Amino acid sequence: MRQNSSAPICLVFPKFSRNFLTRFLLLCSLFLFIQCGVPKGEFGWTTTKMEEMDILEQHIQTITDYKMMRDDLIFSPTDTIHYVYQFSRNPGLETDFHISLNRYELDFVEIDIKKKRVEPDTLAIRDEFSLLRTGEYLIKIVYEGDTVDEVKFRILPDEGYTQENLEQELAGDQTDEIIKYSR
Repeated sequence: MRQNSSAPICLVFPKFSRNFLTRFLLLCSLFLFIQCGVPKGEFGWTTTKMEEMDILEQHIQTITDYKMMRDDLIFSPTDTIHYVYQFSRNPGLETDFHISLNRYELDFVEIDIKKKRVEPDTLAIRDEFSLLRTGEYLIKIVYEGDTVDEVKFRILPDEGYTQENLEQELAGDQTDEIIKYSR
């Protein structure tokens, strides 16, 4: 008797093997998904008045206390803003990150960029900004062109906004003479 050669060949696994294989593949893919990529973290902030310190104090000063937050961040133009980005797990000590500071004009425009590596003992990136003008800012943590995390903050004058200093600031930002003097 001749068998039909066009019939499909099916492999039959015992029921426990299919369940085991399915669970194993699911766990492996979940593990790879969790472990791939750069981990996210949290931003921490503190401020100092660096211009009030002498040169020696500025160089030996170590900031250790940060307030971990990302909403409703408001600073003064006279503040030196210290930040820390604390990773949730080790992103790799040889990994280069770019820290981009953007100021809002008509859209966010990059005004500063720095290349940083994670500190080996704390798994964090630390830096500071000073002498920032009033306005809205955005800090981005970037790895290989992809934004890992970002946070917005504002710089407001110590005396707050009045109609007069708001108009002066808007007029000072204008390069078009007609718009500048028509306010």
